[in-house]
Amino acid sequence: MPIYEYICQDCTQRFDRFWPSVAAADGKLPICPACESIATRRVVSQVAVLGESGGLTPQEQSAAGAQTEKRASITSQEQIRTLQANRQKRREQGR
Repeated sequence: MPIYEYICQDCTQRFDRFWPSVAAADGKLPICPACESIATRRVVSQVAVLGESGGLTPQEQSAAGAQTEKRASITSQEQIRTLQANRQKRREQGR
């Protein structure tokens, strides 16, 4: 259910309108609530990002979390070699 932003060309009032569907809003312009003019036009709204997740849906949050976990679980060759070398040193020292 979209919310579109409009501007009145007569009084320059900005307002938004909630539509039940995209099809319901297609090609229709609402009347200005301030001056009741029919000379309105739709404008591009600014995007608002809400919350820590940047406005992601729960599904997008899950996917992003899974991707982060996958990247975190990959150990680089250099780290593996370092770990193996440290393990070998501990064995040689009798630990």
